[in-house]
Amino acid sequence: MEAGKVSDPDAPDLRKYASGQALRLIVNALYTNREQKEVILGQLVIDPKVTAVTPAVDPAEATILDCVNDEKWLEHKASGGLANDEAGGRHRTTATVDRTAEGWRVSSFLLEEAGTC
Repeated sequence: MEAGKVSDPDAPDLRKYASGQALRLIVNALYTNREQKEVILGQLVIDPKVTAVTPAVDPAEATILDCVNDEKWLEHKASGGLANDEAGGRHRTTATVDRTAEGWRVSSFLLEEAGTC
């Protein structure tokens, strides 16, 4: 969330918490925002729940379900003001997290369209 406030695709925390497809999606979005001179401001509301772990003993992977609320987490022009008038919404989101030597990382996620939860 912090990287979005300044559209920084090189923010070190991105690689601390994300990898694989998830990291690529986030980095690409931040590059696009930076090129368009946009930032993300406001509050993102999340309440993730683990729905499955694999294997059951000493898990290496977990599936997480959330209803991500970005109604108040909107794109702004870096110079000020909203970049568009599209309101955020509540998105059903499923993520896979993998245990690595450095800790757990979100490796993939699917953020469904607004209004799916």
